[in-house]
Amino acid sequence: MPARRKKKVAPQTIIGEGGVALIAQRVNEMGFLYHDRRVDHGIDGEIELVGPGGEALNQVVMVQSKASNRAHAYETDDGFQWTADPADLDYWLSGNAPVIVVLSRPKTKEAWWFDVRAEFGDPRRRAERTVKINKNTQAFDASAASEIFRLGSPRDSGLFLASPPKKERLTSNLLTIDSWPEMLSIAPATVDSYKEAWEKVKAVEGHLADGWILHDGMLISFGDLRTDPLRQLCDGGIERLDSSEWALSDDEDTTNRFANLLRSTLLTDRFRDLQWHPSRDHLHFRPTRNLRARKEGRGQGRRGRTVFGPHFSKTDKTRVIYYHHAALKPRFRRLGDAWYCQLGIDYCFTHDGRNESSFADGLLAGIKRLDRHPAVHGWTHMWERYLQGDLLTANTMLTFGSLLTFEVDRGIDDNWWGPAPTQASADDDALIRPDPKLEQHLQDAEVDHDDLLALLDEPLVPPESAPARRRPSTRRR
Repeated sequence: MPARRKKKVAPQTIIGEGGVALIAQRVNEMGFLYHDRRVDHGIDGEIELVGPGGEALNQVVMVQSKASNRAHAYETDDGFQWTADPADLDYWLSGNAPVIVVLSRPKTKEAWWFDVRAEFGDPRRRAERTVKINKNTQAFDASAASEIFRLGSPRDSGLFLASPPKKERLTSNLLTIDSWPEMLSIAPATVDSYKEAWEKVKAVEGHLADGWILHDGMLISFGDLRTDPLRQLCDGGIERLDSSEWALSDDEDTTNRFANLLRSTLLTDRFRDLQWHPSRDHLHFRPTRNLRARKEGRGQGRRGRTVFGPHFSKTDKTRVIYYHHAALKPRFRRLGDAWYCQLGIDYCFTHDGRNESSFADGLLAGIKRLDRHPAVHGWTHMWERYLQGDLLTANTMLTFGSLLTFEVDRGIDDNWWGPAPTQASADDDALIRPDPKLEQHLQDAEVDHDDLLALLDEPLVPPESAPARRRPSTRRR
């Protein structure tokens, strides 16, 4: 009598069940509930969201599991591609409930996910049916809880996930002002406009004017209005005031005038290697005499950053395409009784070190797409050290301290951030992908992605690890 044939379980069934079990485990680690569907028409289960305090919210996210122990298409250590079935895609997009797909590898306990509507919301992407998975940022584990919560919760629900309970020291872009002159001078002006005033100042050969402003027919300055070239702008009647009367005034107009005076003083103080760009509204480094690269911020343990430098043609290494200049948009603000210089990072591009490049707008747009936190952090600390200065003279009107820092009891999970520019390509990150017009503009300038990244990727040692600076005695504020 022939032996009876026994029923067998297909390997894919084991893999499929393993994928669902892995999803249930990860959802539980997120603090949510997973409900398996007994009848599967393209949705394997539901994630029931649970509020931060354990509240049952009656809000769900639909889940489709796709499990396989094989390698995915174009898989590397950082990612792979996956293509959806047309029927599945039509089904997922036909309703109004949020749907995620979890791509798992049960054998190695790995899982990644994506939001169907976010990936295939527009007709072109829907027709392609292919999604790129970033293994570093799309892991389906506890780090994905906040994104899945936001996906399933109405925007007006008023609920949120608390930030992780960890202490962090935050550094702002507010640079403290340690001191300014004790007195300021005011006198009736003999000029009606800044243009007329500058013509008179430039006519006084060999003299540099201290910072000054015009307001309601009056000339105001921290400098001496009795000496050239400022005396050319006023007609006697000089009044001296304690600068703290303006610095700590409750009158908004007076406070704004004092902020303008601080900015004008910064533009004309000891920083003679900086110049003002009126149309860009920023300060930038002047070119070096020989047009060679210049670095600032170097020292023990610090590489410094290139604040001015040439960029050469890819085809002709002797031909300069453009020069870059580190730039700063300073804004003076008062918080309480303290004054700060807000450091706004910017860039300037010229074709000869002096005149703006015809590609300046494209270069600026290109670099702003790449200018993430590490680059802004590095440039901000460079400007902090530069404005603090190594050699402060008796004529220095403004002295600067350190960036304002403070500690918080809640931090931001680093996994919530996108990849840094050096870890992402223009194809992988929509935030840094140039539009066609910009891409063509940069190609005309013989500029590529790596060339712009070179301006940003110059890491500096944090200032707290640098040797202490010698500071002049602080004058009374």
